[in-house]
Amino acid sequence: MAKKDGAFPVFGLIYSIVAIPYNFFIGFVVGVAAPVAAIAAMVLGVRFLTGKMPFLKLSDEEDEERRLLLELVEQDQAQDLFEAEKEKIMGDLGSFRDEMKALIEESKAAADEAADEVEEA
Repeated sequence: MAKKDGAFPVFGLIYSIVAIPYNFFIGFVVGVAAPVAAIAAMVLGVRFLTGKMPFLKLSDEEDEERRLLLELVEQDQAQDLFEAEKEKIMGDLGSFRDEMKALIEESKAAADEAADEVEEA
């Protein structure tokens, strides 16, 4: 039997339409997973070769600009350092959140004033 290419052209159209979001989703997943896998492979390679865990932390020196430092630490110290850095970063994010809330409240107050002025006019 000879195959007819035009037997159900609607299925070809549906497949073409569904393939666009599917290909986008697969590209997104691979685009996110590939860098994470590469970083994990590098960390495991360093750990395998040196026996120590690579750890990123912010520089403590106030006179210099902020930068990340890479340190090799023992396995048991990594968890303690992680908790300390987490607390420091959460404190910075907390102050940033408070600033954002204040700015949002100020802009809402200004918008309410502008709306009141428009209603009066």
